Amino acid sequence: MTQSNFTLPALLVLAIAACQQPANDSTIAIDNDINAAEAAKADVETLPPNDTSAAASGTPAPTPTSLPTQIPARFHGRWGLVRADCTSTRGDDKGLLTINDKTVKFYESLATLQSQRPAIATSFSGQYDFSGEGQTWQRVMTFTRSGDTLKRADDEGSFTYMRC
Repeated sequence: MTQSNFTLPALLVLAIAACQQPANDSTIAIDNDINAAEAAKADVETLPPNDTSAAASGTPAPTPTSLPTQIPARFHGRWGLVRADCTSTRGDDKGLLTINDKTVKFYESLATLQSQRPAIATSFSGQYDFSGEGQTWQRVMTFTRSGDTLKRADDEGSFTYMRC
């Protein structure tokens, strides 16, 4: 009798402990044939997408072609990596950068703005077509100006220029 008095409380403790364990979904058996049949019978309601874009509000969203494809005037001018780039008369101004409304001229290449890219308010970013030394390529460049300092960033790094 003492053994059955001890076994009953032990079974109750184990039963309570088993009920408090988190469920393990891997042990649930699913009959896919029944679920598929029930899903086929169900009347599924599809809601329209929650469109909060400018087009849904009646205001056309800017497209890449509707954005201005012009480099802002605050970035125009001659910029040098070092002071000598601004004063060279021998043609050795390899760090000189000349920016106008559509192009960026480097020592041996020319970049032509193709499309504007999103950027922060103090920067300008665009996709440029490059040509130079018999080659052509594309690159995204971002310009950020602070006073007489211009930073140019692209996939090759970041470069700081001073106004000439």
